[in-house]
Amino acid sequence: MAIALERPRVSARARRYRLRRGLGHALTYLGLAVALVFFLGPFFWILTTSLKGNEDFFTFPPVWIPPDPSLTHYVALFTRSSGARYFTNSLVISSLSMVAALAVSLPTAYAIARWRFGGGVLSTLLLVLRMLPAIALIIPIYIMYRMLGMTNSYVGLVLVYTVLYIPFAVWLLVGFLRDFPVEIEEAAMIDGCSRVRALVQVVIPIIAPGLAVVALFAFIATWNEFLFAVVLTGIETKTMMVLVTSFTSGGTDMFFGEASASVVLGVLPAFAVAFALQRYLVKGLALGGTKG
Repeated sequence: MAIALERPRVSARARRYRLRRGLGHALTYLGLAVALVFFLGPFFWILTTSLKGNEDFFTFPPVWIPPDPSLTHYVALFTRSSGARYFTNSLVISSLSMVAALAVSLPTAYAIARWRFGGGVLSTLLLVLRMLPAIALIIPIYIMYRMLGMTNSYVGLVLVYTVLYIPFAVWLLVGFLRDFPVEIEEAAMIDGCSRVRALVQVVIPIIAPGLAVVALFAFIATWNEFLFAVVLTGIETKTMMVLVTSFTSGGTDMFFGEASASVVLGVLPAFAVAFALQRYLVKGLALGGTKG
């Protein structure tokens, strides 16, 4: 009798548990859907605006999806607004800055992780440099660049971006290298590898996901940077971020189609780099967040 009475109770508790779990899943998916609409909605609007005709910009009700999408604004961006030059400038400067930041930060992080180079002073200095706002540096850097004749040059921008990103890159790589088992590196040196060869042939392939994370962050940070790009560049070296603002700084005479097209083109390289490195990103982020 007791067993017969207990079975309905267990069944009721199981139904309530399934109901709560289903409700929790539904609320989770609803929250994700709202977040996707909130974050991707503006980009969707910019994308469709870049494909609209000029007559559709101010219509009411709004034209969410243009009936006759056109690449006219993209063509105008590259023919009338010299978009190809700005895009190439951003691509070259971001790629060179990414490579330079990795080349400098990797040996620095290795020295800190393996030999505690600089003690706590260097680590603290790197953290302080990372926290410095760009606005506090722009005037002295501009004066120095003017004296050295380095304004309006690729080298000047790559140098300043590399120096600004190195603290963050070193901070990330130190965590990856400290999590790397020293025994594997020591075994390679026992087998005849020098320390440099062990670093190149053993350590770097294993921490490649961490390097991919650093490279992605360096590329995106450089690509999206605006303050130094607008102050230190001339007409030959201005970047896509400068081009975007140039379309919306003319009062009522604004080129909304070309501005939207420049925003879309400004976002695509970051997506492309993230897609190319996606196989390393999850492992790289997890590598820096665990011990052992």
